[in-house]
Amino acid sequence: MYPATSPIKLSRVQRNDPTLTELDLAYIGGFTPEKVGDYLINDSTDLTMFGEAIGTNTNLRRLIISTMCVAQEFADMAANNGAFFEGFKRSTSIRELCLERCDFSGGMGRDILNGFVANNSNITGIGLKECALGNGGATILLSAVTRCTNLEDIMLAGCDIDDDILVGFVQGIRGLHQLRTLDLHWNNFGRASCEALATLLQDPNGNLTWIGLEKNRTIDDNCATVLTNSLKVNCKLESLCFSFSSNNIAITDNGWDAFSQVLCNTSNVNATYLSNHTPNNLNVGNLTTNLLSLLELNGGTNNNQIATQKILRHHTHLDMEPFLEWDLKVLPLAVSWFDRRLFPKPRGYSQNNKSNVDAKKLSTIYQFVIALPMMFVPPPSKETNKRKIGEVS
Repeated sequence: MYPATSPIKLSRVQRNDPTLTELDLAYIGGFTPEKVGDYLINDSTDLTMFGEAIGTNTNLRRLIISTMCVAQEFADMAANNGAFFEGFKRSTSIRELCLERCDFSGGMGRDILNGFVANNSNITGIGLKECALGNGGATILLSAVTRCTNLEDIMLAGCDIDDDILVGFVQGIRGLHQLRTLDLHWNNFGRASCEALATLLQDPNGNLTWIGLEKNRTIDDNCATVLTNSLKVNCKLESLCFSFSSNNIAITDNGWDAFSQVLCNTSNVNATYLSNHTPNNLNVGNLTTNLLSLLELNGGTNNNQIATQKILRHHTHLDMEPFLEWDLKVLPLAVSWFDRRLFPKPRGYSQNNKSNVDAKKLSTIYQFVIALPMMFVPPPSKETNKRKIGEVS
């Protein structure tokens, strides 16, 4: 039994303490827990008191329900406790709900999803950790989250999700255009799921900025290719996190090269300019120097400046021939364009940048001089003209 912290936390919930915005509800059940929650549930009476308190609280924003190592016992107790669920349903302040080790095929997990999450416009984040989604649990989860009109964040971590589960789930959430983050780390899915995720990224109405794929060992070069192809038409995703150690994933240098090409297509200047300048984080430590440099550049805030830096870094010669038909009208603009690349110093700037820009500026001027030499020959002075006229007479 761990009664020491429960009365204190419960009192703060009952008093509507404005400083208490996050609470971890843990059930002990006579076992030593892996962690001790803020409010410890020992029996049905504790659960009732908590439900009644949370129903009138207006300051709690994040609630974690951890059933510890006796999930079924706690679920049975909660399922038979109407006061807990009634209070839970009355809460209008909770924005984020995290459930650990819950079974959604029935009992407590199903009741929370159907009774509190579904049709709840207050919920902006739902997280599941080590929850069982088999036996229809994924269908129940999908039915609930698709009815959350303001849901922005979803986490499904360590839920043993395979392609069969994730493909259907991703197809179901395609209409959640307000979704910003999707955390799927520590699962077991592969190419089919990556193809489904790619459809989310290709949706012009989507707004995902962060996807977590860490510790999915079946993600390989094929998956990387599918995801990178989707990034050719997506300029909103900032982070696609795999794993800090490349040993936890099956992507090789070929897969990382595909990402490099999306971030900076070096086939020509225009292709470089039209590359994706938004993704700046893959959460992988030992990437190639080129890819790390591109990710660092993408961390800037001005896409025009990012594109320009990529052009200057990866194109040794800038062809001015298309502009020569305007004679020298373009040259001052071109020189000014180079000068603006130096100030302010962009993200990823190095001492080599200035000499690189200066060299390309001189090359540009040289092209105009060679193509239009008479434009650079100074006209004869008036005195010279007069002497020539006198000599003739």
